[in-house]
Amino acid sequence: MKATILTSFVAIALASTTTLANVIPLSNRDTVNLDVIPHPPIRRLAVEPSSEQISPSLLSSPPFFVEKILPISPEVLDRRENRKNSDDIRDIQHLNFALVIEEFLTAFFERGLARYTQEDFMRAGHAEWVRGRYLQLVEQDRTHKEFLQSAITSGRSEYVRPCKYEFTDNDVHTFVEISEALETIAASAYTGSLQYYSNKAYVTTGASILAVKSRHASWINSAVRKQSPGSTAFETLLTPNEVATLLSDFVNFDSCPSSNRDLLPPNFHTYPKLSLSPRLVPGEKAEISFPSTTLEQGERIYVAFLSGIETIFVPLEARSASHEGGPGNHNEEGSQRYFVEIPRDLAVRGTVFVTLVKGRENIRAVRMDEESIVAGPAMAMFPSDANGNSIGY
Repeated sequence: MKATILTSFVAIALASTTTLANVIPLSNRDTVNLDVIPHPPIRRLAVEPSSEQISPSLLSSPPFFVEKILPISPEVLDRRENRKNSDDIRDIQHLNFALVIEEFLTAFFERGLARYTQEDFMRAGHAEWVRGRYLQLVEQDRTHKEFLQSAITSGRSEYVRPCKYEFTDNDVHTFVEISEALETIAASAYTGSLQYYSNKAYVTTGASILAVKSRHASWINSAVRKQSPGSTAFETLLTPNEVATLLSDFVNFDSCPSSNRDLLPPNFHTYPKLSLSPRLVPGEKAEISFPSTTLEQGERIYVAFLSGIETIFVPLEARSASHEGGPGNHNEEGSQRYFVEIPRDLAVRGTVFVTLVKGRENIRAVRMDEESIVAGPAMAMFPSDANGNSIGY
């Protein structure tokens, strides 16, 4: 019966502060591809007038209406068919990327719930109903996985196969912490993926799954961890490469079947790893580390804080290792240590994704694109209680 319902559903379904900080608007992020990171912030220090405007005379010129009068040429029909085929391929690639996430989530929860008993959860201080809710949660993730597999095969395409996973939890407490992070990442992944679909049915279904992922993360963070059920008024959107980077601590993408690569979005890869200090306090400086990178003349590194629909850029501060009086955490063969002042605006923001980008000295010209990203993202938490007070600092 369940298989019949799922098949029918598939048939229907197939037709994301310092004074130097800067926030850039959506108008600078209007290209939908993997080379431009589409986080749509809404504030900036100043907005320049757009240099790209359509001439009014063009709106009334023949090319805009002649096609409604004259027969459509075979060449135009061919171009339309090629564009449709290209859109279909892209849709399937992003469905496969969603399946990568669901494969891992299902494996994580199945392994954890098989390992930790009801008694383990209760000894860790959780109510007796918590593990039962987790069992319901993993069943929904499993349904998402099976649905995506069916949708992809119904489109006469192949779907990706599971990779090798590296699980780092050894107790219930760590399991709960990681589970909340993973469901939050999944929600941001679905938020970021919706723009890539041409088929409106995929947009609707992706939004439906996104809502469930957000409820999962909210339940874990609020009912289980006793923290805020949400971060900001908007979900932070992430690109496939950003999500892959966040999951690379658990998913060995080099171990994935070689056939997966051609089934995923083009240029799919992880960025270099970014490590954050375990203690991040808004208004204070924190140390970060990352692999060394090469900068051109006039370039510097900025830290981008992604929170909801805002991206806040803050300059990275480099110090010599000797200045700190100890070995510490070095970059560039131990010659430098790097610090950033955490924007005060991030207090009680909940989940914030942190990325390093390189750009010119003018902070207002900094952009988030494939060529600019140096490392990350990494995940930072700024939790709050029911009264809106910060927790942990």
